[in-house]
Amino acid sequence: MKANHTSLFYITLLFIGALSVGCSNQTKGKVKAFEDIRPDHKKKETTSHKNQDTLLPYLTRYINDSVGLVFDSIQLDPRLHFLDRFSNGKKPNRTHFELSNSSSKTFVGEWKFKDTLARKHALFNWLDHFGPDEKQITWFGRREISSENMLILINKTSIVQVNSTSKLEVKKWITYQKYSNPKDSTILIIEQAKGKLCRWTIPQKNTK
Repeated sequence: MKANHTSLFYITLLFIGALSVGCSNQTKGKVKAFEDIRPDHKKKETTSHKNQDTLLPYLTRYINDSVGLVFDSIQLDPRLHFLDRFSNGKKPNRTHFELSNSSSKTFVGEWKFKDTLARKHALFNWLDHFGPDEKQITWFGRREISSENMLILINKTSIVQVNSTSKLEVKKWITYQKYSNPKDSTILIIEQAKGKLCRWTIPQKNTK
């Protein structure tokens, strides 16, 4: 009987020891996994902050006191646009942003061309293949060309497109163009409120 009690005692000790080692290994595994996640998390946060810092000068151009637009944040919009194919190869003269505030999201695309002729070529090709369905738009034609609120500023050597989920402050966007590119005057404005027909306007100073 004593021998049996002794054997049982040692077996119990071995079982408890094995269980302790197993728990210890599991705990170490959990700690290691958590430590592996944390650096990645910090890296993502750092990258996000760097992106915001890089884009801050662009955001400032839109919200400065001389323009008066109101946005809280900015990020690059990676989507391709028809006009991108007319930009300058290795050094694309294009800028795509998504601007946000508490009430809306706004897409802004800007394309700069080497001269007026290059801008005309890009514009007429775009109007022949406009939007996701690549429909042809008649020059000065009245029709709905976007499912959102939209504004297109056609300038001497550039084109600016603005799409928004909320009503656009057209005068402020025209002011933005004058302020940020004073030598590149606007010669035509295409404006459309959501659900309505577009309107084409020639600024007064360009009517002659």
